[in-house]
Amino acid sequence: MTSVKGEKQRYLLWDIFKGFGIVFIVFGHTGKVGGAIVYLFHLALFFFVTGYFFNEEKYGRDPFRYFGKRIKGTWGKYMLYCIFFAITHNFCVIHGLMTPGSVIYDGPEFLKSVMGSMVFERPELYSGPMWFVPLWLLGSVLFAGVIYLSNRISGVFAGSSVEEEKTPNDDAEKSKVTSAADYKRRHRDEKKFVNLASIRKRSVSQEYQTAKNISIVILSLLCLITGIYAVDKVINILYHMELAFVIEPFFAFGYFMKKYLPDWQEKPGWPIMIPAVVLIFFIFNKFIDAGIWFDLASQDIFGCWYYAGGVLGIIFTIMLSKLVERVEVNDKLPEDSKLRACPLFTWGPNPVAAFLAAAGRYSFDIMALHIFVFKMLDMLLRKFYYRDPVMDLSQYPSPLSQQWWVLYLVVPVLVPMLVGIMIDRIKRRIRGK
Repeated sequence: MTSVKGEKQRYLLWDIFKGFGIVFIVFGHTGKVGGAIVYLFHLALFFFVTGYFFNEEKYGRDPFRYFGKRIKGTWGKYMLYCIFFAITHNFCVIHGLMTPGSVIYDGPEFLKSVMGSMVFERPELYSGPMWFVPLWLLGSVLFAGVIYLSNRISGVFAGSSVEEEKTPNDDAEKSKVTSAADYKRRHRDEKKFVNLASIRKRSVSQEYQTAKNISIVILSLLCLITGIYAVDKVINILYHMELAFVIEPFFAFGYFMKKYLPDWQEKPGWPIMIPAVVLIFFIFNKFIDAGIWFDLASQDIFGCWYYAGGVLGIIFTIMLSKLVERVEVNDKLPEDSKLRACPLFTWGPNPVAAFLAAAGRYSFDIMALHIFVFKMLDMLLRKFYYRDPVMDLSQYPSPLSQQWWVLYLVVPVLVPMLVGIMIDRIKRRIRGK
């Protein structure tokens, strides 16, 4: 396997990983019995993968540049979807899709909604799932700050760099040579000097790395303690800033896994991964049986149990993603098969992997739009299946999603994914690509 192919497969794995994450979020919102299990870890997956792909070389000494990059990558789509929800607000109120008490927007109300979205507020009911975006942004910059401080601290204790040792000037040294033996002796001394300098550089580098790792661990633990204390005291800060401290250890977990165990998922075989997935699922059921469940937005995290569930869920999803990726089906199709033109047979080794990878790439679109798609399904079922024009559809997120959970899982993933693909194509057209 070439390094290029290996890198592509590695990124495919993480697209599948994020695809599972967003599917778990949508499934949790259907209200289907068993959805409580995904609440044990589904958000932690996205914090973990962000830390995993943190570019320390580029942003390790400039956390605010990293914050700017994250805002640049999310603000446009955030605004686009919030404006869409504001435009469709009156339609949803008229058709009874909003919660009781929702009012018809006039011009000022519409403008207020749009302007609130500009600073990552969520004035619209259907933008509810996007509460996650400002928290993710704050968690990202907090983690970047932890890396920045760790670099500074380790620089103080171990020396941030090693001054380059200069070799003796050849011309000056040669002018002092009086014999061949003298020249050889000086050459040996120079070589010894260079070797000692190289050893010293490696030693200082190792000390620096050790000090930095210890600093990251200590600062992450301080974030954990601060976050749990804030939750215990029911401290609420703008944009859930208190929860940014709670989630920071998941970013650090991803960072360390990428650094020291980037390919561990390649080593276990089917006989190890399948039982491990089953065992973790069994443990999750025991969590629920014991009354342990999490709702991060409501600050229900059961203390350190939140981290146990999150870490197990990350490992569970990585192995599940790897199992899906390992099933090779598409390359066995005949060369002249028309199926080879279908994205489900070109974006991955099998249709399930391709679908999940696409969901992972468009996870933001799915997160933003899936509740709106829920309500559209509510309206269609009321009109064409139940044929009851007075059926109450105001329940949030849906009064029908538990009964029709398969429909409410597949369509709210597929439709926003197609919307995201369409937006990308429009952007490419505008850019002339």
